[in-house]
Amino acid sequence: MKALTFLGTGRYEPVTYVWQDGVTEQSCRTELFPEAIAKIFNPEQVLVFVTSRAKEHQHFQTLVQRLGALLQPVDIPEGNSEEELWQIFDQVANSVKEGERVLLDITHAFRSIPMIVFAVAAYLRRTKGVTIERIVYGAYEARQHLCTPPQPEDRAPIFDLTPLLDLLDWLGGAEFFLKRSDAALLADLLINIQNTIRRKYTQQPASANLPEKLKTVGRKLKDFSQALQLARPCDVMLYANQILEDLQPVASEADQWAKPFAVILERIRKEVENYAHDAPCRLDKENLQKQLALIEHFVEKGLWVQAILLAREWVVSWVILQRGEGNWLDKDYRERIEEALGAAAQRLRKADVEVPEWFDKLPKNKEVADLWNELIQLRNDVAHCGMRKDAASILSIEKRAKEIPNRIKELMNDVPGHVLYGGRACGYSP
Repeated sequence: MKALTFLGTGRYEPVTYVWQDGVTEQSCRTELFPEAIAKIFNPEQVLVFVTSRAKEHQHFQTLVQRLGALLQPVDIPEGNSEEELWQIFDQVANSVKEGERVLLDITHAFRSIPMIVFAVAAYLRRTKGVTIERIVYGAYEARQHLCTPPQPEDRAPIFDLTPLLDLLDWLGGAEFFLKRSDAALLADLLINIQNTIRRKYTQQPASANLPEKLKTVGRKLKDFSQALQLARPCDVMLYANQILEDLQPVASEADQWAKPFAVILERIRKEVENYAHDAPCRLDKENLQKQLALIEHFVEKGLWVQAILLAREWVVSWVILQRGEGNWLDKDYRERIEEALGAAAQRLRKADVEVPEWFDKLPKNKEVADLWNELIQLRNDVAHCGMRKDAASILSIEKRAKEIPNRIKELMNDVPGHVLYGGRACGYSP
């Protein structure tokens, strides 16, 4: 592990810095916190970032004497301009190689440097695969047994600020999920944090109240988002319902072990609850309403392909529910409904085709045929990836896709009270 730390020219008083990790405690009495870093965390190398003035100061000379070959100085500017701040960023970032393990210390960092350190930490994790073991701060001002004047025996806690960096990852994962319906990052964080905690406390008794649900919710969130990406409404409703059932019991675990997730828990609940259905393979008005909510969701997120594909299937399901018979998930049955819709759409285009008599008895059958005609054109435009001479423009696809939810809402008013069941068992496990 490599430690990155800073040293200035300020007045540093000797104090006993104390690090507590679970049941163990380590301490180091010093006025120079980089020395405490070296003795408590045992890095293989200590990189100390110093300005030219700091390098000439007695603090630096003393640190060289105490740490010897373990210490490696890195020159940085004073940070008196925006350009110099970027130079500091580059110096710190370039001092770490890909895949290394790093401890960052901001105790003696001056002015805006702590903010730079957090930015560098986030940058290194995302671009170089660096493991940030810890970001620490020796809190001299929070020392216990205060004496006047301060005494070396005063105990100053070492704060672990790593959770603040982790919060950026949690927020990034939440944003990715809320904006693009992709929970992969969020799910991995939940799964990894439970695995890490349970490995760390393997010797703890069963009564230690270690997390058990974080991993489960993480996996279901990933399943939920994959179902969204694949535009599979039955799976979306199933996983949404399961996630809602798990969010309440996981709240206490999150509050103790994954605080950032606890903060965004309610936002996740609101995102998921719109699509939950306890019997997703039962076709009724509620199911169609949930599917419509999904289509609106796709349009809102700019997921045009998913919106178009699901809208096409929605129309088929609407027609099946109007007929009030059959297995609505049977492939052959759905294809027969599609043929009837296709014939009705061709008739709108003045083609001489035969349309089933039952279709003309449907409410708003002309509106349905017109919508199907539009969805077929849209579906072909996206399915063929623009590989046609007359391919629609991207802007045209976007504009037309945005109109889909309102056209479907016009049909929702005519949904009958029938209930149909599919070939899958509701609550199945894919």
